[in-house]
Amino acid sequence: MSDFDTEIPAPAPSAPPAPSATTEAIDVTAIVSGATFGEDEMEKIRKGIHAPGGLQSVETAIESLDPAGKSDDAAADTRIRRGFLRMLLGRHRAAVEDLNAASSLELGAWLLGRCLLDLGDAIHAEETLLNAAETFNRSRRIKLVLIEARLRKGDLDDAEKGLKKLVGKDEDAPLRYLQGLHAEVQGDYAEARGHYEGAIEHDPEHARSLFRLGYHHCLHGDEDQAVEYYERCTELVPTFANALLNLGNLYEDRGDYDEALEAYQSVLRVIPNHPRARMFVKDAEASKHMFYDEDLERRADRRSQILKTPVTDFELSVRSRNCLNKMNIKCLGDLVQKTENELLSYKNFGETSLQEIKQMLASKGLRLGMGRPDQPGFFDSFGVETPEVSEEVLNKSLDDLKLSVRSGKVMEKLGIATVGQLCEKTEADLLAAKNFGQTSLTEVRQKLAELGLSLVAGSES
Repeated sequence: MSDFDTEIPAPAPSAPPAPSATTEAIDVTAIVSGATFGEDEMEKIRKGIHAPGGLQSVETAIESLDPAGKSDDAAADTRIRRGFLRMLLGRHRAAVEDLNAASSLELGAWLLGRCLLDLGDAIHAEETLLNAAETFNRSRRIKLVLIEARLRKGDLDDAEKGLKKLVGKDEDAPLRYLQGLHAEVQGDYAEARGHYEGAIEHDPEHARSLFRLGYHHCLHGDEDQAVEYYERCTELVPTFANALLNLGNLYEDRGDYDEALEAYQSVLRVIPNHPRARMFVKDAEASKHMFYDEDLERRADRRSQILKTPVTDFELSVRSRNCLNKMNIKCLGDLVQKTENELLSYKNFGETSLQEIKQMLASKGLRLGMGRPDQPGFFDSFGVETPEVSEEVLNKSLDDLKLSVRSGKVMEKLGIATVGQLCEKTEADLLAAKNFGQTSLTEVRQKLAELGLSLVAGSES
């Protein structure tokens, strides 16, 4: 997970948390019917959605907002209010329709840019915000979201220029967050974390900074701290679906499947067709009933390690060692893919060297030729990469496959860092891993197929 789109995901549609009995109920319809509507009113609604009946109150308010028959300015104002409520419920595409028609107003343009970014459409967000920045050249919030759109696009020069104009004035949470994002895009993760921490010192409820901190702690193996940040993030409204999904993954790693399912279902209650949430629910439910054979996994790991043993670890004659090196045979896994005839056909490789090699393999329970694709059963036990595949492809970082968070975390735990290492695994190897289900397996198959590769044979899963 190293490229921009994966490292800095656009926040997914909102998924409000469960209602809280301690939050005071509000009349959303009354607020959106008021004479004025701005960030103060938005904040009241965000907090009020925690109260019992909060979601229904927002739904009722949406139905009450109808721009038909109103003057242009009044209609645009109504669309802003309805667009904001739709964003709050995760209905970003419907919100875009409203906000597009209200982008002539500063608040409408700002919300539209924010909405497009939440959908991951940084290109159209920048176009919208550029026009708005010319019209509303004193609007700080539009400038801030424009900088974020440029960072999401990878336009670092213009983003940096925009940041320099704002630094030194009001260094609040939104600005510190963007400074962190800028540092992160450049690969300075320590500086990025410092800015995100500074942002939540200014505003303990700055959701985007909480999300980034959770993500970074998860990447660096500090899962307890990651859970803390994600949990804080999910207590806010709107809640990023990505925060709930990542939190669910961490719960699963702990074996807390019921909590994981609740996190995923929190997304589905608001966004019933969210594809990743649906996929994760399936895997979590399967994991609750999965038989995990630790002895089988340990045996498979030992066999795999044997095949990865470098041939230089053995006391071979200089002639044999040189011949293997020239044939690009680096480990036992490479060697068992060769037949006796293939070795003997190589210059300077004779019967003496052949017997030496056969004895070495026999000491490890191996033999020549057993690693060839036409040898059924071998890949079940050992898993060796398919021959005649480009070294360049096999040496690609696993990050290049852009796997889901769940699959990526399983790969990390299995010590799989390259495409070649993944291709050494059978389907059974992967399915034996905790939290790796059929949905994740399908994803891995598809990603490898795009490179013309596959897992080794031996599984009917």
